[in-house]
Amino acid sequence: MKRAIVLAVFCLALVGIAMMNNARGVARTTVTGGSSAVDAKAKPISDLAWLVGGVWTADASKMGNGMKRIETRYVWSDNHAFIRFTTHFVSDQGTAKTYDGNFFWEPTKAQLAMWYMDYANEIVQGPVAISGETTKLWFHATDLEGKPADMQVDLLRKSNDKYQWTLEEKGGESWKPLATLEYVRSAE
Repeated sequence: MKRAIVLAVFCLALVGIAMMNNARGVARTTVTGGSSAVDAKAKPISDLAWLVGGVWTADASKMGNGMKRIETRYVWSDNHAFIRFTTHFVSDQGTAKTYDGNFFWEPTKAQLAMWYMDYANEIVQGPVAISGETTKLWFHATDLEGKPADMQVDLLRKSNDKYQWTLEEKGGESWKPLATLEYVRSAE
């Protein structure tokens, strides 16, 4: 009898949690586990959903030192609350798992943001803004000369399977371009 009461209370608690989540607008899922289109679009992070899936690859052979390509993967978190990304540098010497981070909605600032850690345990974070086909990321990080610097990345969406990535460093009042790469999506 005691076990039945505990089970009944547990089931009621689960129903209550589900009802509260639906009332707050948490994405409902279908039997197959996917989010409904209406609920997924309600989240600001869904503006970056076009990045999810496949492998985004940029030719990095012009960088020298045996570099071949850069591969970036974007995947949803299990609860569709953020997008995780990983960036690998592929060279003649092998694959360096260089960056691992997230794009997410930061409710206290009412803005999109990103956070990542590089292979040397440096944490980089900053705001993200989307305007038309351009996604802009601002952050403070170590530059190519090993000095702390204000940086920005412009990610220009050219199609659902192609974007241009441009890194710039702030110098005085202007931004100096450091690198531009073209990323193309392919199946995993």
